[in-house]
Amino acid sequence: MRADEGFTRKFYLNYPLISVIPAICVIIDYILTFYLAGDTTMIISWEASPFVRFAVIHNIMIPYLAAIVLFYFGASYAVLHILSGSVYYRFGVLLIMVISITHVFGGMSWHFRNAIYSDGVLLMSVLSIVIAFIIFGISLVHEHRPA
Repeated sequence: MRADEGFTRKFYLNYPLISVIPAICVIIDYILTFYLAGDTTMIISWEASPFVRFAVIHNIMIPYLAAIVLFYFGASYAVLHILSGSVYYRFGVLLIMVISITHVFGGMSWHFRNAIYSDGVLLMSVLSIVIAFIIFGISLVHEHRPA
């Protein structure tokens, strides 16, 4: 085994470390959103997330961001901890990575301000849901198959 394969394998199996990635990506998303939007009126008018719009309108963005970061870390950690050692672990990692990338791309949408780009970000969100449902369906079929 080469050294870089060992590092990759250690990273892939380190679910506490992987669980930090979506939390960091959410922070990046909102930093990009607030930096690139220019002002809060743009966010209130054009932000896709109703939760972010609510937080901005009620001036509770910092507590909201802290809560969402903790939620993403906790949910990712719990899911990967439960899936570790199973054949479904790789799908959990895939789902977490897609969600993380979607957040960063969502923050960058304020730079591009293009309908096609925004639709692509929405498509990635839908892809996350599709992956989750497919894996859930596969696991149900796999678990209920006679031995």
